[in-house]
Amino acid sequence: MNSLKARINKNPALRNILIRGLFMLFSGQIYGCDLKLPDPPPDVFSKVNSVAVGMGPTFLVSADLNLDGEADLVSANSGDHTLSILFGRGNGSFLSGPPLPVPLEPSALVIADVNRDGWPDIIANSKGTDSLGILLGKGQNTFSQPLRVETGQVPLFIITGDFNEDGLPDVAVTLTFSKMEIYLGKVGGKFIKGETYKTGSRSFSGVSGDFNRDGHLDIALAVHSSNASSIRLYFGQGDGTFPTSGKVAKGLGCLALAQGDMNADGLIDLIATSAIGDNLYYLESNGDGTFKREIAFSGAGGPIALALGDFDGDKQIDVTVANSRSSSFSLIIRNPNGSFHFPVRDYVTGGTPLTLTTGDFNNDGLSDIAIASNSEATADIFLRRRVMK
Repeated sequence: MNSLKARINKNPALRNILIRGLFMLFSGQIYGCDLKLPDPPPDVFSKVNSVAVGMGPTFLVSADLNLDGEADLVSANSGDHTLSILFGRGNGSFLSGPPLPVPLEPSALVIADVNRDGWPDIIANSKGTDSLGILLGKGQNTFSQPLRVETGQVPLFIITGDFNEDGLPDVAVTLTFSKMEIYLGKVGGKFIKGETYKTGSRSFSGVSGDFNRDGHLDIALAVHSSNASSIRLYFGQGDGTFPTSGKVAKGLGCLALAQGDMNADGLIDLIATSAIGDNLYYLESNGDGTFKREIAFSGAGGPIALALGDFDGDKQIDVTVANSRSSSFSLIIRNPNGSFHFPVRDYVTGGTPLTLTTGDFNNDGLSDIAIASNSEATADIFLRRRVMK
């Protein structure tokens, strides 16, 4: 018995499976007693729109691209090598701009004003040409032709931040062959290559924040391969270099990362999806670059992409996660004590959703969800409604 308990405590995935099984067992009649599951989260989202994007959307971001006060969407489409620009109308509907051709296989993008002209610009990777494409915003819903920045082999993910504290956005780029490259922004939207760091495995996701509270931006990567996985932490010096690093969440198969102050203590915590056991993990920050032991919780089949926000109005940060195998996204709210509520509420989407983002798409002050279907080449729009407490 003690051996089984020890195995369960050491294996969050096993613990999660047992919890799911117990809920399923007790959801029926046992010994003539009706045992009721806890209620799922409130039904706060309604699908109002499905907008066509390019083939094989793999990454979706929300930003006000044309500075009209409405949230817009950009989709990176690896299937036809385009970006889809969807200009928000402020009522949950979008006007599709012409597709923007970009170099081969864009799978990640970020929005930043790289040339400091006041207009948001787009940075997209190109897995097929080993480069980044910089599309400068020109106003009037238009962008420049992509300016090419050469990278190492097969760039996977892009993280932006002012890593050398000169007031210009820089980028970190992860590569297929277990590396991360730093590119420092220069006047006019140009970039020069900085240092390269080993990651141990490939990384499809990362975030930037001051995890050790020294006043400089750090980087956290979810690195994963068949024989090694962890969250790698790189601690910035404020000069564009990251000379020290650490590892957490070893062996948990983390795929995607999101960051937020989950417990309102002023520190940056991490949420990760996992390739093992359909788990998600919460890593609470200690404020010194280390994290407490991971807390496992559940979504649905194939959790992959994350968006955080207060979706039920209780002033706690909740989690939404795209489920690639179950064609859905899950809303996972917090209990009053800060733990994650089970069961979750699932919303049906188009097939194979790989990416989602949040924004206020109808100007009601509430956070909505946009989620892209990789197989159907659409972006589904779910507007949040107010729920009476």
